[in-house]
Amino acid sequence: MPGDKTGLSVLEAVNHILSERLTCETEEDLGKVCLDAAEKITQSKFGFIGEINVLGKFDTLALSNPGWLECAMHDPDIPLLINDMTIRGLWGKVIAEQASFFTNDPMNHPEAHGLPKGHPPLTSFLGVPLFREEKIIGMIALANKSNGYVEDDLNAVSTLSLAMVEALYSKRAEDAFKRQSQEIMELSTPVIRVWQGVVAAPLIGVLDSERTRNFMERFLDEIVNAHAEYALIDITGVPSVDTLTAQNLLEATTAARLLGTKVVLTGVRPAIAQTMVHLGVNLEEIETKASFFEGFKLCLGKLNFEVVEH
Repeated sequence: MPGDKTGLSVLEAVNHILSERLTCETEEDLGKVCLDAAEKITQSKFGFIGEINVLGKFDTLALSNPGWLECAMHDPDIPLLINDMTIRGLWGKVIAEQASFFTNDPMNHPEAHGLPKGHPPLTSFLGVPLFREEKIIGMIALANKSNGYVEDDLNAVSTLSLAMVEALYSKRAEDAFKRQSQEIMELSTPVIRVWQGVVAAPLIGVLDSERTRNFMERFLDEIVNAHAEYALIDITGVPSVDTLTAQNLLEATTAARLLGTKVVLTGVRPAIAQTMVHLGVNLEEIETKASFFEGFKLCLGKLNFEVVEH
C-alpha cells in the first residue's frame, strides 16, 4: 500500500488498519498505516494525524512524507514528527469546534493562518476530529485532493477515524500489558550482585521456556557486568525439577563456565537431588549446597574472605 495513491474502499481501509495493528511495532508505525489509508480513500496528496497533549497543545503521531518532497522545511528521508504545536488555523478549527469540515479554497478561508516558509501549496483541506468516549483527543488532516473534496470524503474519513482510535488504544493497551509482563518476569527471575565478584539468582516457581530465556539473558549479562567469579543459582523456591528444568539449569551453568564464572547451585533438597540423578543430570559437574547461606559462604571462602558466625 505505501506510495500508492489509488483509491481504497472504506471497508478495505478499516480492515487494513485493524490487521496491521497486530504487526506494527510502534505507535508511530500504526499512525503511518492509518494516515496512508486515509490518504488512499480520499486520494489526498498528504496529511497528518495527531493528538491533544496534556498541555492542550498538539503532538503529531504521523506526518506523510509526500507533502515535504518539494518543501525546503525538511529532509524527506528523515521521519518528521512535531510536538507541542499551538492549535490554530484550519486544522485548529476542527479541534475548537469538535466538528469535521472541508474547503476547496483553503487559502481564502476565514480561519486560514498562512503557511510556513517552504510548505507545499495548499489547494484543498479536509479535517476530522478523533473522539474517544465522546471526548475529542485529536484529529486527522488531509490536503490537496486533485479535484477537491466532497461530502463523501468527509463521511469516509469520519468512519475511518473510529477504526483509527480503536486500533491506537488497543495497541497502547497491548504495549502496556507487554511492559507489565516483562516487569513481572524480571521480578520473578531476579539476578543480583551480593558481593564483589559474586552474583545470585534466587529462582521461584516453575521455570518454563519464557522464564528460562529471560533468566539466561539477565543471568549472563549480570555475570559480565559484575565481572563475577562466582554465581549462585538458588532453587529453594522451585517446587520440582523436571527434565526441561534440569536441562535449563545445566545450560545456565555451562554458559556461565564459558564466561569464566564458577556456578554454585543452592537450595538442593534431597528429593530434588534424587530427581536430578534419576533424570541423568551429572551433579559432579555442578557445585551444590543445601542452602543459599552455605553456598554464599563457600563463594566468600574461595575469594579469601573469612565468614565468622556468631
